[in-house]
Amino acid sequence: MAQRCGTAVACSHGMVMGYVQKLNVGGLHIPEYDVPEAAIVEEQERLQAAVVAALQELDEEHASLLQLQQDEALLILDAHRMLLNDPEFIAYPNSLIAHQHINAEWALQQQVELLANTFERMHDAYLRSKRLDIEQVGARLQRHLLACPFQPSACSHQATIMLMQQLSPSELLALWRAGVAGVLCVQGSLNTHAMIVARGLGMPTLMGVDLELADVDDGALMVLNAERNLWQLSPNEEEQAAFRQEMQVFALAQEGLMYFATRSSRSRDGVLLPIGANMDICDALDAVAHVGAEEIGLCRTEMMFLKHHDVPSEHEQFQAYVRIVLGARGLPVTFRLLDVGGDKPELFHRCVGHAYQADNPNLGLRGVRLLLQNPDVLHAQLRALLRAAVHGDVRVLVPMVSRSDEIPKVRDALEACAQDLGMEMSLALGCMIETPAAVMMADVLAQQSDFLSIGSNDLTQYTFAADRGDEDVAAYYQEEHGIILDMIEQVVRKAHQRQIKVSVCGELAAHEGCTQAFLDMGVDALSMSTQSILPIRRHLSRLRQGAAQ
Repeated sequence: MAQRCGTAVACSHGMVMGYVQKLNVGGLHIPEYDVPEAAIVEEQERLQAAVVAALQELDEEHASLLQLQQDEALLILDAHRMLLNDPEFIAYPNSLIAHQHINAEWALQQQVELLANTFERMHDAYLRSKRLDIEQVGARLQRHLLACPFQPSACSHQATIMLMQQLSPSELLALWRAGVAGVLCVQGSLNTHAMIVARGLGMPTLMGVDLELADVDDGALMVLNAERNLWQLSPNEEEQAAFRQEMQVFALAQEGLMYFATRSSRSRDGVLLPIGANMDICDALDAVAHVGAEEIGLCRTEMMFLKHHDVPSEHEQFQAYVRIVLGARGLPVTFRLLDVGGDKPELFHRCVGHAYQADNPNLGLRGVRLLLQNPDVLHAQLRALLRAAVHGDVRVLVPMVSRSDEIPKVRDALEACAQDLGMEMSLALGCMIETPAAVMMADVLAQQSDFLSIGSNDLTQYTFAADRGDEDVAAYYQEEHGIILDMIEQVVRKAHQRQIKVSVCGELAAHEGCTQAFLDMGVDALSMSTQSILPIRRHLSRLRQGAAQ
């Protein structure tokens, strides 16, 4: 008898009642049989054909995700493409086919298990996480070899809730296209790429659901309440009626949020705490205007580079930046300089000219470190931003600062670019506080910078030495921990001593449980995803500065 109800972690909010459809993504049956000598070449060609088909499938998914501005999933697809394009990946299966006379599916399975086990034994959390990429690429190839690609049937008019063991970003996209209303996942982490995509798509999703798939019947009625981290199997009529009423209340509350789209971000006692929007360079600005964001607090520039086969030229970058500046209609726009490292291997190769070679991308050549070692990339971006600043209020944010000489070097480059362009103006230059080292020398960085921006996601990751996308260490990634709030308060205090402003961006900025703390410690601005702005603005309107003291 399956458990009837329970709690889980909400990765994408919303409420839905619908009918269960089970899907065990990893449940492919892998055949094992002998291949005669005369059929070996044909079997190897079958494996190569699966690689070609998988690459074509990736290209189609890449185009769809570009339209949806799902940059996190795009990075995963790029990593999968690199793996499929690596001749070494299928060299071993081809060798097994030739020497052991086994079928392509079984040979591929041996390679996937060998690589997955190798990564699983590694001490480094980032490298351990690569096991999932290996398994997902292997599963994709197996589906093509077995002629059973991942193609969920379109859902009927009744809401369908997918119950599954685990899933990848591309599989989640396929479910969304098929009209799935919500997802319950047995495995997964709050910050895995699939769950980040779920938030972007607005699909209600719970992970860590304590259910055995075998104990649940397809077609069973299910309640998915990602607003209260709850699920319920086979609710009775009274429970169904109560949930429908709760959904109506939720819908009215969502409509009521629009009242705050035209209000300034103030506490109940009138303290202004502006709320800006986080966005990607390729995003449309409609959502920013729709929720009344008071600035674009973080505009990530990586997507523009990801869309090009090479590093975009200065003029191409200028066109992208000026589109955002003009579309912002006078709002300040803070562009973060290219933040790329070994976690984005294809883009790293384009910028640097060689593959990433170090063991841990999160602790390697990335952000400002990479830019200072590749001045052509840095100068082209700074020149394009200077030219775009003629048309509006442009600010520049430097990522991954961990040394006191990095901001002065970027400022020197910025001034040199302005001089080359014959411009007397310069731009406000800000420093991202993302490492414990940056927190410890915040007074020095505040003296060198025009503003500070605290990147809470990376700050938490580096403080607790826990990869936020690694399910095995998810319990160690504690962004609401008092240590993180103490670090933020320390940065705010040192910034204000130097009379510069400091903002908080990242997941923590959009956490209602921290808004009072940010208000009390004097944070000057928050920046978050557009869907979080109105709920936080409403919550802020109910608070008073100092109420928690």
